[in-house]
Amino acid sequence: MGVSLTLQRSPALLTPREREVLALVAGGISNKAIARQLRVSPNTVKFHVAAILDKLDAATRVEAVAAAVRCGELSL
Repeated sequence: MGVSLTLQRSPALLTPREREVLALVAGGISNKAIARQLRVSPNTVKFHVAAILDKLDAATRVEAVAAAVRCGELSL
């Protein structure tokens, strides 16, 4: 029995803002710095990160970036 690394949900479900946040996360930027750059609250960034993790079925920010790269949603 092989292990499948397919995503549970389509990355096409990411909103444009979630894609923007994910690109910044991939750059190693903290939530606080992302919030300053996007001119939103840190809680808003946390909300977007949580949605990204859920949509990409990832447990961590690193897993989310890796999943997005694998499926072509993000290029590094």
